[in-house]
Amino acid sequence: MTHMVFMKFAAGFFSPAVFQRIADGFCRLQEAMPLEILSVQVRENCISRETNMDVLIQMELRDPSVLEQYLNHSIHLEISREMNPHIVRRCSFDYME
Repeated sequence: MTHMVFMKFAAGFFSPAVFQRIADGFCRLQEAMPLEILSVQVRENCISRETNMDVLIQMELRDPSVLEQYLNHSIHLEISREMNPHIVRRCSFDYME
């Protein structure tokens, strides 16, 4: 299953350091769940516009049951506690091929 999350941060918060923190956190999450999270890509939007999101996280999960496991994993909860107060918009999209 492919799981994608798009995030827009509050004005003035997003920076290269924030992007790196997210990328490092999701890399650690994949390392902690190698049989469940098959791949992770974290991308920064190259065009800064009010209507664009700042970050895309795309993950390949073994199956839909992994979604709840990763959402409740301590590494994900740590990233969420740090980033959620600064997120002004978020959406996710999941699909299976």
